[in-house]
Amino acid sequence: MLARLLPVVMLLAAALLPRAAEAHPHVWVTMKTEVVYGADGKLTALKQAWTFDDAFTAFALQGLEKQKDGSYGDDVLKPLAEVNVTSLKEYDYFVRGKTATGKLAFKDPVDYYLTYENELLTLHFTLPLAKPIAVKGAATIEIYDPTVFVSFSFADNDPVKMVAAPAGCTQEVTSPEPPPSSTLNEAFFAGLTSGSTYGAQFADKITVKCP
Repeated sequence: MLARLLPVVMLLAAALLPRAAEAHPHVWVTMKTEVVYGADGKLTALKQAWTFDDAFTAFALQGLEKQKDGSYGDDVLKPLAEVNVTSLKEYDYFVRGKTATGKLAFKDPVDYYLTYENELLTLHFTLPLAKPIAVKGAATIEIYDPTVFVSFSFADNDPVKMVAAPAGCTQEVTSPEPPPSSTLNEAFFAGLTSGSTYGAQFADKITVKCP
């Protein structure tokens, strides 16, 4: 189990060994997303900001030295950000997208970094599309962990923004009911992989529509 969970996010499994008997999820993320368009009106990227829960933040920073003002310097946050984006590749950065004509393909993240505010870590990164596309009709973006180890939810205020979108484009955010306390045993979750479909039922969705 450990070998499978280590790549998820900043060594998540090690963080949660004392809670191994609990039902999934184990880590909670509050997120904001920007849907970015280019000057030509094509969809070009997603900008993500994921704020981790206090327990996970405390683990991730355990033993690392604070600055005099109580913050953490780049010597601490940059390596952690690097581990995040490298580890998430196997899971497609927990993002899936599609239009009427097919799936959206993304490049690896750029402009990634971590911030520490209000005693919480937030991971910021941009996912460029492999090829900008003109969205005619609807595009749907789903954010979820296939293994339900990490639970995502949109922030209460301004969860999604459209940046430089063409006139007439609209957005809709759909959030599922949170995963219930499961009676499934740990062996079931240990068998889930990045290609599993179980977590899709708990996906948060952004639907953008352009005329």
